[in-house]
Amino acid sequence: MVVDSPFGPWPNLVDLHSGCTVVPTPTSRPVTIHEGPFGHPPRTQRRDYGLVIGQVLWRMRFDLLLLIAMVLLVISNRVPELWFQSSAVIRILGIAVAIFIGFRNTQAIGRWWEARKLWGSMVNVSRNWHDNLHSLLTPKQLRSSRGQQLMRLQVAMVWQLNFELRNYWHRDLRELQDALLASLRLPATTTLRSLGARRASLVRDLHDDEWVDGWGRQQLMVVANACVDAIGGLERIRNTPLPASYDVFVRVINWVFGWELLVEFHRAETGWPTVLVGAGIFSCFLMAERIGAYVEGPFDADGSSFSLPLNGICLTISRQLIGDEVDHLLHLESKDPVRWT
Repeated sequence: MVVDSPFGPWPNLVDLHSGCTVVPTPTSRPVTIHEGPFGHPPRTQRRDYGLVIGQVLWRMRFDLLLLIAMVLLVISNRVPELWFQSSAVIRILGIAVAIFIGFRNTQAIGRWWEARKLWGSMVNVSRNWHDNLHSLLTPKQLRSSRGQQLMRLQVAMVWQLNFELRNYWHRDLRELQDALLASLRLPATTTLRSLGARRASLVRDLHDDEWVDGWGRQQLMVVANACVDAIGGLERIRNTPLPASYDVFVRVINWVFGWELLVEFHRAETGWPTVLVGAGIFSCFLMAERIGAYVEGPFDADGSSFSLPLNGICLTISRQLIGDEVDHLLHLESKDPVRWT
């Protein structure tokens, strides 16, 4: 039994002690929900599906040209009879291709997600660096030149990591990095490793000048070591793709399957429309295999939906550590996963 209320039907509840039915009493006013200023979680909009497909097809343009050439060759009836295989062979190849593509894509998503978790660790490490400095130094020390250097150093490290992983940058972002390095009295050619060594020396100076005690020095170095661990993991993902032998094997077996599929559809002798159906089926396999290859590299230079939102992550860290100094760069941030920068 249910009772009507201004918010819909209310189910009757049973008191476990007395066994009596209890009818809940609705409030007299509906609950008002207000949206906050934090934005909605990022998600792909339906209107962006075409853009995602367009990105995939543009990257596959040479593969699609080869597929068109294969279709024309099959339709021309110039395929030797020796190349025709039985339907059982096609089915076996299809199963094998599906297994290998599935494994390839699983590993690719795993690499992408690990990279995202490591960048999440960089965000947390930067916040810990900020909070530890605020807990160990006085407000006067934080406002000093040394205190500001310690904050800017972490920001410079995340931007340098962004640039070295991608090997490219926007001009205004490079100008921001050059300004940060100049404030640290470092040349524009400073590397990520040099910034790490610079931070270690600054922490040592804090201890030598008795700004922090031994425990405070240890806390700062724990945060610095966690940052180095995350950087090492990101560099490992960037510099170590899946084995080339496996990549070549998956590509070759996929194309062999596609060729045999086109030939099998042509052997049905129902005309070129049937071959086009086979080409459409194979293009789905081809797209699935290529998406796995694109997602393997989460630091792509084109800033497409296959890569991580590195600029947005670095901007978040910059705002939280040095405040409004990066407000002029906020136009580069995007919450749309299709248009991440």
